[in-house]
Amino acid sequence: MTEYMAPGWEKIFAHNGLNDFADFWNLEADWFEPPNYRRGGWSGASRLVLADPDGGEQAVFLKRQENHTRKTWRNPVAGEPTFRGEARNLRFLNSHDIAAPQLVYYAEYRSPKGWQVVLATRELTGYVPLDELVDRWRQQGWQKFHEQRQRIIPNMAELIRRLHSYNLVHGALHAKHIFIHPEKAQACLIDLEKMRRRLRRRQAMVRDLDTCNRRTFNLSRTDRLRFLLRYLQKDRFDRSARDLWQELAALEKRKNARL
Repeated sequence: MTEYMAPGWEKIFAHNGLNDFADFWNLEADWFEPPNYRRGGWSGASRLVLADPDGGEQAVFLKRQENHTRKTWRNPVAGEPTFRGEARNLRFLNSHDIAAPQLVYYAEYRSPKGWQVVLATRELTGYVPLDELVDRWRQQGWQKFHEQRQRIIPNMAELIRRLHSYNLVHGALHAKHIFIHPEKAQACLIDLEKMRRRLRRRQAMVRDLDTCNRRTFNLSRTDRLRFLLRYLQKDRFDRSARDLWQELAALEKRKNARL
């Protein structure tokens, strides 16, 4: 994939003077996050508010990188731009009704300096990272958010279960990479650069649930159990649920012992 534009966005981009790769690449915009310099190149993100031809506004995150590559089974020697894999993953999730940021533009160009790549996604309006939400629940009282937690945790479990149904592993399922819309109780996955397909669904499940379990340490035991039951699509804690619970606990204990 060398260039992609989501349907309906051509007019919006053109209205803002963004007609091709060069327009996106040379756009002057403040960094939303400081650029990351590694792998012999750099990568950074900016937040843009674009004027809509109909009079509204559209907020997008524009990510740009130069000579920022990784080796893959598709390109084991020369490697490929890290954004290429992320764009590929976003398009798959967008087309399979698995909640993730909408990819609205992607393009890459091989310059004398190496790969120059642009990736733009629509902003997730109203969403907050799970770790921030869990801190709010903990600080203000679990019971105060009882109803909200009952809606959000199962929906989050359903999203991750659906991802794994395609044998896909997120690869970095930290709480900060799960975004939640508190009012709508919707969950969304971000930071999909490391997403990969595994041979078996169980491989994806154990890897991601282990990471999620260890990286959401402020989440209550009740919510962890609620998550696991919905993920397994069970109404009660039977032997299979107990076995998985114990397996995740053992992984956590073993990995914490290495620290």
